[in-house]
Amino acid sequence: MQIARVVAAGTALLTVVAGCSGPAGHAEPPGGLRRGGTVYLLAESNGFAHLDPQRTFTTAALNVSRLIYRTLTAFRTNPNGTGVTLHPDLATDLGRASDGNRTWRFTLRTGVRWADGEPVTCAAVKYGVQRSFAPAAAGGPSYPRQLLADTAGYHGPAPGDASSPGLSSVRCDGRTITFRLRRPCGDFGDVVALPVFAPVRPDLDARGGYDLRPASDGPYRIARRTDRELVLTRNRYWRAASDPIRPAYPDRFVVRFGADPGWSTDALVTDRGAARASIQLDYNVPANFVQQVINDPEQNARTVSGPTGAIRYLAVNTRRVTDLRCRRAIGNVLDKQSYRMAVGGFVAGDYASTMLPPDIAPTVDHRAVADPAGDLSAAVSQIGRTGRCPDQLTLDYQDVSSFRWAAQTIVDSLQRIGVQVHTNPIPKSRFYDVVGDPRAEHDLVLAAWVPDWPNGSSYLPTLFDGRLLRQNATGGNYNLSQLADPAVDGMIDVAEAATSRHRQDVDWAAVDAAVRARGAVVPILYERGLAMYGGAIGGAVMQPVYGEPDVLGLGLRRT
Repeated sequence: MQIARVVAAGTALLTVVAGCSGPAGHAEPPGGLRRGGTVYLLAESNGFAHLDPQRTFTTAALNVSRLIYRTLTAFRTNPNGTGVTLHPDLATDLGRASDGNRTWRFTLRTGVRWADGEPVTCAAVKYGVQRSFAPAAAGGPSYPRQLLADTAGYHGPAPGDASSPGLSSVRCDGRTITFRLRRPCGDFGDVVALPVFAPVRPDLDARGGYDLRPASDGPYRIARRTDRELVLTRNRYWRAASDPIRPAYPDRFVVRFGADPGWSTDALVTDRGAARASIQLDYNVPANFVQQVINDPEQNARTVSGPTGAIRYLAVNTRRVTDLRCRRAIGNVLDKQSYRMAVGGFVAGDYASTMLPPDIAPTVDHRAVADPAGDLSAAVSQIGRTGRCPDQLTLDYQDVSSFRWAAQTIVDSLQRIGVQVHTNPIPKSRFYDVVGDPRAEHDLVLAAWVPDWPNGSSYLPTLFDGRLLRQNATGGNYNLSQLADPAVDGMIDVAEAATSRHRQDVDWAAVDAAVRARGAVVPILYERGLAMYGGAIGGAVMQPVYGEPDVLGLGLRRT
């Protein structure tokens, strides 16, 4: 039996599909696609910092990792690109909740095998979740530490040690794994779509180097990984009948790192050679190409666009910029208009007044930004009323072209209130490893956040729960505002305990307003994506959870 329910309003819809049946063997590719060939994924970043499932937490790596390993549930973009569908993946259903959403059970499918032919077991899922507590997994998602019960003092198993008792809140009984949570979580079925809950074989982990070449139970395995490219070839033990979301059309995927947005877009416009089988992965069509591409019918037909669910924002480190009026003045004076022009103009997104985008949180007051060029008089008024900003601040940002241009708009904006901003570019592949250490983060961070699932619970707790600062004191922190406010933490608890989607939306709207009132963050853009691909590519749709083209449905067209 299949049940579909819409749980979000607007254009970004989340559909939930229950049941263990999937497409019948992926018999014939739709829409003129064929099996075989190589698809090239063009990445602006100079590599993936992590592919270890318990450490992977950047959008491009999360997107590509779904080709390599599987999770209990998984999102698949709807064919028309209007939203995502949550499917059972390794599990036979979307989870069975009891005890007021404090206990969740998932039963694993039969017939799922690793690339060496060994079966995927419940014990491997439990081991994978437990190793997320180990110091070596710092930087990955913190959801197991946030949600699982009885984890105090637990620091994960030694690599390869499957004999220790481990967590009492994660239990295997045959093919069924049970999670006991410290508090109710109505969307835990969404949470386990993250690879931090993916299985890991202890014997393979014991060999070391798992982050470089994690084992595959998905349709593709890592054949080669260098600083320049990641080559994925078929896992011969993968079976379509056991996988409802991965059609696996190509024989190979090749991720090419260090793509220059300008040169690559020019090659895609020309549409010759390898460019015909290529698609932009983690960057948009550059601003200087946008008008040409969207106004040319043939080129525009080879683009994928739409809301991504992402928010671009400026985090203000409240531990270093301690004056509330100064933080508010920064928000007043920031020139969002120049920022948007720097990252691509109107196609890059809409001006943001909140952290939760309209498609994710319809109850939030998404009032129009009154003066996107910044309100200098309001900023001066804030500082004039006993407020004081430091003479100099340091801005951390990702060292890629779009963020470089955007960073300059922050520098120019704050100059208007007499603050000199020093820029600190950080390689994109290491950015969150660096700023994720609260001791290394500077005064301001230019950041973007893509939700792990379409709900306020996937934005605000990770970004603003002060209790996570203690857990992630040496790394893995995403509360870049370093906000530690018990009142906000309490509001987060209330929102997470809400059982109805409407109540959740109302409560998350209150949290959103509270963090902005504290000057901890300046929302800048509700991001839209515009990626281009070559003429041989088919099946391209925007994946709103990751804000990128969904790699799962990609293939080559029949010639």
